[in-house]
Amino acid sequence: MLDRCSAAFGPTVARLAAAGVALGAASFGVALVAGRSGTAWGALDASFLFFAGLSAGGVALGAAVRVAHGRWAGPLLPIADASVGFFGPALAVLAVLVLAQRSFMPPGPAAGAVHVAALVLRQMALTLVLFIAGRRFIARARAPGAEEGQSRAAAVAYLLCYAVVLSFWASDLIMGLTASPPATVIPAYYFLGAFLSGLAWVALVAAVRGTSGPDLRHDLGKLLFAFIVVWTYLLWALFLPTWYANVPEESEQLLRRWHGGYRPVSVFVLVAVFAWPFWLLFSERFKRRRATLAVGAAAILLGLLAERFLLVLPSLEVVAAPGSWIVCAGVALGVAGLFLISVGSRLASFERGDTAAG
Repeated sequence: MLDRCSAAFGPTVARLAAAGVALGAASFGVALVAGRSGTAWGALDASFLFFAGLSAGGVALGAAVRVAHGRWAGPLLPIADASVGFFGPALAVLAVLVLAQRSFMPPGPAAGAVHVAALVLRQMALTLVLFIAGRRFIARARAPGAEEGQSRAAAVAYLLCYAVVLSFWASDLIMGLTASPPATVIPAYYFLGAFLSGLAWVALVAAVRGTSGPDLRHDLGKLLFAFIVVWTYLLWALFLPTWYANVPEESEQLLRRWHGGYRPVSVFVLVAVFAWPFWLLFSERFKRRRATLAVGAAAILLGLLAERFLLVLPSLEVVAAPGSWIVCAGVALGVAGLFLISVGSRLASFERGDTAAG
């Protein structure tokens, strides 16, 4: 897998990814031994939500392109489809999370054995359905002489599973972390953000590798611009009713993220996901450039990664201290390494297959 990852992303990225996996495992283990289990599990939860959402969103992008007959995006499809490579590692991380939920979820209904078993079965079963639908769609879409009608039917089935299953991820792994009244927009906000992260990942890889020409980069930039506006609208829909009603039990969740050590993270998310790329991608000239498209996409990815931690850690009452951030960075690097190795390996296989077919 490292050889194939090296073929796709280069030997330096492959070696850094392998080092990241080792560092992540060490950080997680040390945090558990050092009495920072809440931080370790919260970091693993947030990392799963980001990287599993990114991989599911990348496949969803490939499905949406095929459903919409988006032939303009043909050169990008191998990058989007390769996101399916992370489905196996993501399932393993989810299994660890749901089996260990009693270690980090707040006391309450989750303490009951029946509730624990129901959550494990629900999450694993739904995720298996999603990943099987995704693999089936990719297999049909990339098969030699694939029939467009069958590919589009598999794409529609996957997109429906995507919206449903990621809503359950948000419900159990974000909303289930706190006893406060849930914000019902969070499931839609999460799976839209996951789609945006998949789109930003495809744009970043395409720009860095020179896969896309100026016209294709322009189209990608316009799509990124549109989705950061939609993401911001959903964030506003989350904030405005809470602020307007000013119910203490509801506003507490927002205030936790706007005071103390989490405030700089909140500001960073708003700048990285919306303000900076909005300015950067507003110009047609900037959208056509490899460097500016890559910088805008990278900022979106970093902002969304920070936003996943912002969704999880304050609910678990993890203190925003340097020690916590070190643990979170280590765990995130570990999952990022797994993502790069698995997706890079799959991308190299797709490209090798396309070359052989050609």
